Order: sequence, then structure tokens, then C-alpha cells
Amino acid sequence: MKRRTFLRGAGGVAVALPLLESLHWRRFMSTARAAGDPQKRLLVFFTCNGANLQSFYPTTGYGALTAESFPDSCALSPLRDHASRLLIPRGIYMAPRGFNFDEYAKVGDDHAKGMGHKLTAQPLIDGTLFASGPSVDQVAAQQINPGGKQALTTMVGYRANNQLGYVSFSGSDSPVTGENNPWLIFQDLMGIGDLDAEAKMRIATRRQSVLDLVEEDFGQLKSLGKEDAQKVEMHLDSIRDLELEMAGSGLIACALDPARAAEIEALNPDTVATDAEYKRVGQMQMDIMAMAIACGATNVGSIQWGSGAGGPIFTWDGMAHEYNHHKLSHGNTKDDNSGDEVAGYLELITQIDRWYAEQYRYLLDKLHAYKEGEGSVLDNSAVVWCNELADGKGHTFYDLPWIIAGSAAGYLKQGQYVQMWQNGETDTDTSPHNRLLITLLNAVGVTQNGGPVTEFGHAALAKGEFMQLRA
Repeated sequence: MKRRTFLRGAGGVAVALPLLESLHWRRFMSTARAAGDPQKRLLVFFTCNGANLQSFYPTTGYGALTAESFPDSCALSPLRDHASRLLIPRGIYMAPRGFNFDEYAKVGDDHAKGMGHKLTAQPLIDGTLFASGPSVDQVAAQQINPGGKQALTTMVGYRANNQLGYVSFSGSDSPVTGENNPWLIFQDLMGIGDLDAEAKMRIATRRQSVLDLVEEDFGQLKSLGKEDAQKVEMHLDSIRDLELEMAGSGLIACALDPARAAEIEALNPDTVATDAEYKRVGQMQMDIMAMAIACGATNVGSIQWGSGAGGPIFTWDGMAHEYNHHKLSHGNTKDDNSGDEVAGYLELITQIDRWYAEQYRYLLDKLHAYKEGEGSVLDNSAVVWCNELADGKGHTFYDLPWIIAGSAAGYLKQGQYVQMWQNGETDTDTSPHNRLLITLLNAVGVTQNGGPVTEFGHAALAKGEFMQLRA
């Protein structure tokens, strides 16, 4: 009997095996890592509605980033402790371009393009307004995820039921729905969807061994022939060893803190998409994502915060906004711009940008806490923060905010603020973002036709990566 078939037939013994099996793989990969070939990961942190570019970028000149690059007035100030791990390219434009600059990409408005183009570099399909090709996360997952399975695709907040609710695509006209309920994601990762509630919580919090939960079933299997019984016993010993190794190493803990796991399990599925749960659910999603990445359950993932032309009303962490994110991005009391100007809206947008920087730091801190060899999981990753638009009020597609944390095991520069444009901030000719996506694919080890990736997105777009971002 095949090992996987046997495990899944053992009365629920698949409990936690997605993580345990990937940990078994991680142990055998340790030799490769020691030889300088670590597992690389790609994570996308996607936000909507643009930014206040006047306060977003580092205040020091191009070149080395330090803590002084991020004064309190800068929206990225929460990232100053990670300055040495950041790569900030400035002056990249979206390709295909907005404002109907490209004849082959005139379908959709600026918001639809900001969502559909950003991770695919493909035009939209007339009718659905979904992208006409796969996104970079799903392409990477096909090669660097175990078994080529889809990237872990998550969301925070309300999801629009049209093109504004999706940034990840498995192929043309094929959006991937980001799950916004952390408890459903956690159950799927741990393989505990079919268990009763008590058993789910016991394994979720690692209060006992996964084997203790299925002891009776395994006892029956040991009555098989002598050779098969020995194989079963060897497999049980292997899982026990892995559990002891996890518990004693202090490096990878493939479960959440019991209190956190209980909090996730107690979420009300009817309110997970509400503004009131935005921060709490978002941090739960990042806890789960970091665990899944560190434990090898996935090597590629995305977190989408809100929907295009939408977003929550921020009323926490010192913010007391009256209007939702989209209205503030236009500085207007109405979504269609027919209302009055919102007084001080630029400062309100800066507050939102800074808050998202704090969430991005939360994710980076989690990944950096997982030690791996002489570095951390973050060091072996490329964690990319990108936005639907550049300036929200103008719906601009040039001078897009892009931030990359982690070097993907030394492939990318770190601690650098890099000028990409050649013709000023409105440059729409020099640095198309599909070349950044090509760079990221190469950074995490994706290949194309047996060699480095040289093209991504629509055929009319520029080929090749951004060599100035290479270490």
C-alpha cells in the first residue's frame, strides 16, 4: 500500500500530516541548505487604493538605507528596524500601462487594471475584466511548491464579488479566491477538517501527539502481517522523532500558541470580513502564513488587504476616520467624487500607509523569528509589498510603491533605495513592472525553458530582469 494512501485510510490519521510530511522533507533538505542551496519563498503583501507618495518613500537619497531613512514623518517609519533587509526600487510603472496608453490593453478602468494587471502583467478580458494570464505567485508555486500545488491565497476584509476582489490568477480568466476566514485556512493546512471540534483543538495546539489521536486505529493496523506491521511501526517512530525534534529544537514550531489557536477557532464566520475584525483577522492570517511558510506547507503565498476601490473605515490604533479608504484616497466624501473634499485627507492617507507598514513589519518579524541555518526564513524569502495604484486620487500607474524584504538567499540586494526611472517621476518607458516580476521569479529559483526566466506577462512587454536589483 502506498504510504500516503495508507495514512489517509487510517481513520483520520492524516491529522497534521501535511505539515509533518513537509517537515520530514525539510529535515532531508538540511544537507542541501548547508551546501548553500536553501529553499526559497515568495510572499505577496497586497494593499489597495494607492498611497500618499509625498510621505511614503525614504527621506534619504538613493543608496544605502538606514534607520535615519525612515523618520517619524515617513509612512514607512515602522520598518526602520528592517532597513538593512529592505530593497525599495523607485520609479517602476505598471505594464500594461493605465490611461489606455497601450492599444492591446484598453479593457477596464484604472481600478480594474490595478487589480488585474499587478501580479500578471496581462491585459483584462472584455466582459469579466479578469486578467488574461496567470499571476506571479501561482506561476512560482507550480515550480517551487511541494507537488506544484497552488500558492496559499488569503485575504483580509470584505471581498468584492467582481474583478475588484481578486489579484491572484491560476490562468486566463481564472481568479483564485483568497480565503478570508483564518480558521478554515488553519484546518486545511493541518489536515483536520474532518475531525470533531475537540480533536481539532488538541492537534491545533499540540496538546498531545498526533499519534495519540489515532492510537486505536493504528493498533488495529498492527495486526497486519509481520512485514507490514514493521513498516507501520517504523512510520510511527518516524513521526514521533519528528515531533520530538520540533519540540526540542526551538527552530520550527509547526503549531500556533494554544491561546492563539483557540482564538482563531472561536472566530465568528459571519463577521470575519467586517471592519471591526480587520486588524485581528489580518494578524491571524499573517501568523498562519508565517507558520505555513516556515514549516514547508507552502513556499508561496499572498495576503490581499481589502478590495479595489474599497477598503475599511479605519477606526483603531489611534485612527478615527469617518470615510472608507477609497473615499480618502480621492479626498472626497463620495466614492464617485461628487461630494465635498475631506479636510486633511492626505494626512489620513499617511496614517493608513503607516498602519499597513506596521502590518508588513508584523509579517517580517514573524518570518525573521524562524531561524534557518545561520539566518532566518525571511533571509531566504522575497516578501513583496505592492499596491493597486500609485497616487490614489490620480489613479496613477507610474511611480508605483514596491518594497521587497529578504534577499531570497542572497539573490537580491538588501538595504538599498534604488532609482529606476530615467525620465522623472512620470516615466512610463524605462522600468515596466513585468521586469520586476521576472526578477522575483528568478530570485526564488523559477526557470523557463531550462534556464532563467526572461519573459513574463503580455508578449508586447519588455523582456529580461532588473539586473540593478541583483546582489
